[in-house]
Amino acid sequence: MELETVLVAAIQSSFLLGLLHGVNPCGHSWLVLAPFVSGETKGTRVALITAMFLGGTALACLALGGSLGGVSRIMPVSAGLWVEIITSVVLIVIGALLLYDPHILHSHDHDHDHDHDHDHHCHCDDRGLRARLKKLTGKKELLPGALFAIGFVNMIIPCPTVALMYSYALNSGSVLAAVIVFGTYAVSTAIAVAAVIYLIFKVTSMACRLQKDWVEPLIMRSAGVVIIIFSGYGIYHLVAA
Repeated sequence: MELETVLVAAIQSSFLLGLLHGVNPCGHSWLVLAPFVSGETKGTRVALITAMFLGGTALACLALGGSLGGVSRIMPVSAGLWVEIITSVVLIVIGALLLYDPHILHSHDHDHDHDHDHDHHCHCDDRGLRARLKKLTGKKELLPGALFAIGFVNMIIPCPTVALMYSYALNSGSVLAAVIVFGTYAVSTAIAVAAVIYLIFKVTSMACRLQKDWVEPLIMRSAGVVIIIFSGYGIYHLVAA
């Protein structure tokens, strides 16, 4: 029953963190798609490239969950307690760092020069993303496949909001449970990204509005709070047991 309670808490936290991850204006989320959506007139095309990007993200999540869950099954039972304690403490430190400085662990390649107008930033960011992806694809027809690969790689690269899932997966002792937790994160990320992309498609100015300077710090600090709460609960569970 206690393990089921921890699993439910992990699923709930993963879902919330996935939503935060999805709306966060960084290279791991909707910002990669925004330049292509804002200039697209066909809804089917928007749906295709969004689905491919999110498909890559989901595949990476399932791969991570399966592999980390597999590792947890072969770890000695005696090591499980220490792994859980260490990962919980590390997560609390990560959460505290995010509260102190939201950018300290989650840097990205769309830094802004605050001496210029914000609308200019959005325009320059879009051009930069377009240029990089055009070099990667060469042809428009290859864009969906390229975005699938980018979605996969972006998810494999460690992100602070995924740290909690890494911790649970390594201590789960179950491939299925780890896959469920990572899968939940992928689903909620997809919901958030799809919602933002839909809004951008309908109202293209949304891309610039969501890139205001206060948005990402607020989101990352919120993620820090969630991580601290769940990790603290994990330590409490160990002490109580």
